[in-house]
Amino acid sequence: MKKTLLILFLTTSISLFAQSFSTGTQTLLSGLTANINIDADTEITTLTLTGPSNAWFAIGFGNSNMNGTDILMTDGSSSLRDAYSTSTVTPQAEASQDWVLVSNNISGSTRTIVATRANNTGDSNDYIFNASAGSLSVIYAKGSSTSYAYHGGNRGFTTLNVTLGISENKLLSFEMYPNPVSDVLNIQLPSGTDKAEVGVYDYTGRLVSSKTISSNDSTLDVQKISKGIYIIRVATNTKIGVQRFIKK
Repeated sequence: MKKTLLILFLTTSISLFAQSFSTGTQTLLSGLTANINIDADTEITTLTLTGPSNAWFAIGFGNSNMNGTDILMTDGSSSLRDAYSTSTVTPQAEASQDWVLVSNNISGSTRTIVATRANNTGDSNDYIFNASAGSLSVIYAKGSSTSYAYHGGNRGFTTLNVTLGISENKLLSFEMYPNPVSDVLNIQLPSGTDKAEVGVYDYTGRLVSSKTISSNDSTLDVQKISKGIYIIRVATNTKIGVQRFIKK
């Protein structure tokens, strides 16, 4: 068993110079933007979606219409609906809710949702995000209230360009210790970095822990997570760093 874990650790311990592919922040409608980041190393897709703070909005992936489309919706609160649409009626929630809400912030009349999901969930209704340069078709819409209803003309379709999103000068170099760890993981941010968002993912791409760290609070409690190998992703506004650690 120990030999198997060692082989797994060695084969998955790649360079920090990981690749991430991104659409960048794109305006879909007035007051509706999306940024889709597809990480090749963690196999996690991060969606940053902004829309009205007092109404629902949604985005669908890999299609030009609602017939057979994987859709993520929010009703203008902290609620996410991972849905699949087969017609023009309001998409209904899937049995498996694979998107994980990371943050939900309001600034004035704008709500910003950040959510993560495995690139490939294994669900036939879920779009598979490919960590490669190319294009991604999306549909989108927003409503006039928090109740899901017909969107009128507030909808559309476009194709987003997906390009290499992280280069060497955008990689965040950070230290962490001890590794292996049993209780508290210490994260040392580089000089000049005041705070960062930390996410811990298991081998399936599931987010198991997250926290905002700073120079004054840079520890992560991992006592409650199971033994195994995990990926830690540390992100600032401009840089992202990825490493692996063993929970013993």
